[in-house]
Amino acid sequence: DITWVTTGTCSNVKLEYSTDGGATYPNIIIASTPNTQLYSWTIPDSIATSCKIKVTDVANASAFDVSNLTFKIRGDLSLTSPNGAESWDVASHHNITWTRTGSIPTAKLEYSIDGGATYPSLITASVDASLGVYDWLIPDSLSTQLRVKITNTADSTVYDASSANFTIKGALTITSPVGAETWVVGSAHNITWTRFGSIANVKLEYSTNGGTTYPNLIIAATDASTGSYAWNIPDAIGSNLKVKVTDVDNSLVFSTSTSVFSI
Repeated sequence: DITWVTTGTCSNVKLEYSTDGGATYPNIIIASTPNTQLYSWTIPDSIATSCKIKVTDVANASAFDVSNLTFKIRGDLSLTSPNGAESWDVASHHNITWTRTGSIPTAKLEYSIDGGATYPSLITASVDASLGVYDWLIPDSLSTQLRVKITNTADSTVYDASSANFTIKGALTITSPVGAETWVVGSAHNITWTRFGSIANVKLEYSTNGGTTYPNLIIAATDASTGSYAWNIPDAIGSNLKVKVTDVDNSLVFSTSTSVFSI
């Protein structure tokens, strides 16, 4: 609402606004409206920090008043993804998305690993805000308390962040055994895997029922960065075996043999 007080008789008023601190008033809000001393204004897309309003008697241009001080018209940004509960793998690609209100030209994207307490990590210093999307290559920042923040590069008071935490997790892929191998009891063979992200340690287990269950522990924790573990093949003779490798810190991150192998 634009509001004003009238002294004396005035039937209709003109309303205008300035974006240069009142130096000029080139923008007409309405050329003539009944002098009710209130006008409901739909804020235009005229982003500026030095705005003023001018109200003038339509019948007498010398009867007017303007805002005592400047006010701001600003745009708005609303982050739509990631907005909480997502689980994204290191080195994968995911879209950060947002909606823009007003002609904000560019935005900055950052992420937090402490639930939004701080945003020390820059994703990009400037992206075209009109696009509403940014292709993010997920970094090696393993955490369950991540949030993304989008900020107008020209006005840091205009921003939005993920509503809740999301997760960045590592990934594992077993490369041996992957199926069709035949390993002899008492021999030594390497279990190998590929690690994505800074997973510290992995647990190794094996199944004798084609992967329905993995009740047999090979080792509770071994250095994940090595990508290999020398396994002394146990007396578990069968043709329906699989191996499973699991992130010790996140049981949802695991990989299993693609197909069964034999001992």
